[in-house]
Amino acid sequence: MNQKTQGSLFDLSRWSKLAQLGSFNAISGLSEMVHQEVKINGVQLDEVSVRNAVSLLGKPEDMNVGIYLLFSGNTSGQILLAFRPEIAFELVDMVMGNPANTTVELGEMERSVLGEMGNIVGTFFLNALANQANTCLAPSPPAVVMDMSASLMDSVMTRALSESESVWVIKLSFSTGERELHGQFLVLPVIENKQGDDNNGEE
Repeated sequence: MNQKTQGSLFDLSRWSKLAQLGSFNAISGLSEMVHQEVKINGVQLDEVSVRNAVSLLGKPEDMNVGIYLLFSGNTSGQILLAFRPEIAFELVDMVMGNPANTTVELGEMERSVLGEMGNIVGTFFLNALANQANTCLAPSPPAVVMDMSASLMDSVMTRALSESESVWVIKLSFSTGERELHGQFLVLPVIENKQGDDNNGEE
């Protein structure tokens, strides 16, 4: 791969455009999996500090089901697809063709369904970015976790904030047309630090 592509893929000047393109592609993947049209309610790009990170998923004590992936290639980052538990259960029923309210807990099969959902959404997102930049990005196997927002975001942000005291996050909210199911799609890339690059290690 060429070095210029590697350094510039996630510099901030390109990130907003790439984020929107990848997000719309990710939702098309989700639509295919749940066999329903999924509508994007909003795409927001924010710089988030560690102090405010927990509020990305609601109140600290709110329970969420998180589907978490790392991605790597010419750059790296994290993806978190998050739902309230009752919405995650509903999505499992939609994918499996079950009547509503069939799923009431996360067993091995339900986690597998949600993991595959995260894999599809993450892959669709990364493919859109990679095709645009003529590069290669690959997701890790997904992990499915149900926990309080505070704990879920703490584990995600600990890794992200090893790079800096704040991160750039895509916050994508979406719903299905009939059932008004809402979820969030957070992407935390490693943004190129131009000031640090310009120093080239000099004092």
